Amino acid sequence: MHFFLVTLLAIGLANVANVLEARSQPASCSASASCDCENSTPGQFSVCAEESSGGGGSGLSTTGGAAMRECKYFANGTIDIPTMTIITAWVPVGSRPCIGDPAPESNNSVESWSSQVAIELRDKFTALAQRPLALWGPGGEVEILDPIEFHVQAETAVVSGTLLGQSAEIRFRPVAARWEISPGSELYGFHKHHSFHAPGTYVARAFVTYEVDYRLSSVHWVVSAARWELSSNKLAIAVIERERRTLLVG
Repeated sequence: MHFFLVTLLAIGLANVANVLEARSQPASCSASASCDCENSTPGQFSVCAEESSGGGGSGLSTTGGAAMRECKYFANGTIDIPTMTIITAWVPVGSRPCIGDPAPESNNSVESWSSQVAIELRDKFTALAQRPLALWGPGGEVEILDPIEFHVQAETAVVSGTLLGQSAEIRFRPVAARWEISPGSELYGFHKHHSFHAPGTYVARAFVTYEVDYRLSSVHWVVSAARWELSSNKLAIAVIERERRTLLVG
């Protein structure tokens, strides 16, 4: 009798030990036999999907479903912003980027090159192009209806520097000009004449359009690679109306 009781007690303790051992395993480890729990490291865990029937770990579905692949990504869902945790899961092929995937190749290298050239040319233009100088005459106070001459000086300039990491020359060519004159007039040209029909203080400003050319390593110029507008200084014009006297002859 005592032997029988001891045997039952030993079996019961063994079952309790098995239950406790099963509970001590992470939930993700019971999802698939491919989950390597013993080799897991701190800060890393796996979300293991059940293998499809006849799978053999290839990631290809044999039941007509989507093809699957093992994918690793960070806990925030990205592959380029690291976190302490890395997710490993089976996902449909092509459904998301995974850590270790090769970088996608550019489908339009010509556009990429042109965009980078435009960015660097814009930086050079902003930093190096000389601001146009606006002038007007005759100066001082002018009467209504008197002709006024507007002139803007803008010169072609060539600067040396680098472009896309190569030695380059960059040329700024003024090709057009327009004038904005308060309260809403607009003129076109480097030299213009204008008159005002009412007294007051008017503001005029020129905007010069430049075409930007460049050449790398002394080869031929790439003409009109970009086109931008640069504003001049502001001009203030005081327009008056002189008192008219009538001379009576008797």
